[in-house]
Amino acid sequence: MRTKLLRPVGAIATPEQALAHIKALRLRGFMLNGTIASLVAGVLVLFVMGGDPAAARLHAYALFASAAITGVYAIVLRDPRSYNQIVAGIIIILQIPLVLTGYYYWGVFSAYGAVVPLGIFIASDAAEATWSAMIAVTVCVVVQTLFALATTYGWIDMRGLVHVVRGSRANELAATGLIGLLAFGAALLGREAKRRTGAILREHARALRAVAQREAQLAEAHAEVVAARKAGRGGPGWFTDQKLGGFVLGEVLGRGTMGDVYEAVRAADAQPCAVKLLAGHLLRDAAANARFSREAAMLVALDSPNVVRVLAVSDAASAQPYLAMERLDGIDLAQLLAERDVVPLAEIVDIVAQIAAGLDAAHRAGVIHRDLKPQNVVAAGPADARTWKIIDFGVGAWADAESSPSHDRLVGSPGYMAPEQALGRAVTARSDVYALGVILYRLVTGVPVVRPGEVPAMLHEVVYKQPTAPSQLADVPAALDAVLAIALAKDPAARFESAGELAAALADAAADRLAPALSQRAAQLLARAPWGAWIEREP
Repeated sequence: MRTKLLRPVGAIATPEQALAHIKALRLRGFMLNGTIASLVAGVLVLFVMGGDPAAARLHAYALFASAAITGVYAIVLRDPRSYNQIVAGIIIILQIPLVLTGYYYWGVFSAYGAVVPLGIFIASDAAEATWSAMIAVTVCVVVQTLFALATTYGWIDMRGLVHVVRGSRANELAATGLIGLLAFGAALLGREAKRRTGAILREHARALRAVAQREAQLAEAHAEVVAARKAGRGGPGWFTDQKLGGFVLGEVLGRGTMGDVYEAVRAADAQPCAVKLLAGHLLRDAAANARFSREAAMLVALDSPNVVRVLAVSDAASAQPYLAMERLDGIDLAQLLAERDVVPLAEIVDIVAQIAAGLDAAHRAGVIHRDLKPQNVVAAGPADARTWKIIDFGVGAWADAESSPSHDRLVGSPGYMAPEQALGRAVTARSDVYALGVILYRLVTGVPVVRPGEVPAMLHEVVYKQPTAPSQLADVPAALDAVLAIALAKDPAARFESAGELAAALADAAADRLAPALSQRAAQLLARAPWGAWIEREP
């Protein structure tokens, strides 16, 4: 699959990008102003101003050279995205000998001394290359001091245009020291201004990130409330307090389109469990019965501590098909996300590893879940030693099935569907890997890949929209961007081959040891379809 960018991507999304943009604009403005000022000053010095002819020519030619350098920078790098701190640093250093000729022409104690600290301040604030600004200020101060000392002690003739009335050597030395302090002070003020600007932008970004997370969580909560109302969870059901196949049924744990799930106990040993029943109005529906039997067969085929365990299945002759499973009393992943704004990365690595283990077990058995989402991942055991288990294979499919049992209906949850699933195409194990990538993105950023809303709009975004880079939404290692770029690739062939491969890459990224090959692979994907871009799929 090839991708073509539909919208240009140059949006500012992080404080660092905003700060770099500001610096680039400020430095370019400084260069433009410097170009004009240098040209005008050079002409005036060469043809209008008086002073020593040799000093005037030297300074004028230096001003013209400075105008050429700054002009080329302002023209060639007019796009702020072309800003390069190394180039900016080199230009600052190149200006040093050109600036120093001003001391020779104007005079070491002239007002020209104020121009140097001003330029240093602007350069220190605008240029990321702090080292170049400090080199510049140090060289300027040293040379100016040497000029001043040589003039004060009469080692060289004073050729400056501006003649200062000679005072005591002590006064001249004090003035020299003051000029040096002003230059260093300008550099420090420039750096402090840059630091404060960065701090303000980062705080602003944190506030925007928190607002985005709250909005996404509210949208998710609203969607869950609507779903819960439709499902009608809780309370007694038709089979409450009845015995079915050796299980005594209690209240309803959840209701769905295919049937109800009851809390229950096994009569033989009082073991808590959950029993799923096929809805009464579907008992005569051959397709519904086949789908229910398929889910039971899938769960029986799975043997993994990270997949809900089957205790019993009704026989083919049963008037009421049922499926008895272990009872999971812990919270599901959706509840965890609702309760906690931030999940530590180490815990995320563990959660994803356990889900991946369950998915890999399912895929080895030839089963594709097709509806992996936080609501279908439930924790068992105490909070400090949770075992995460995958549940609800109701819309699952056999990997080698020739046709979908859904009769071409869209199955799954839009926010966690893979693009090929949203398009109604064949799903594979990599479709479940994509869903695991969406869960990982939600855990890491606090924001869903696709914001809940109208289903058609969500499906369109799944197919054609790249999400925002995780590192732009949360303080996570940059390597995590690479992992999610592969996991959320629009093309199934570009994704991780298995859920376990994704989990291993996540662990490596968290430990800052992601394989270079994966980083390069992600970079190639993002070059074709950058974060935040709308793309067009082409055959």
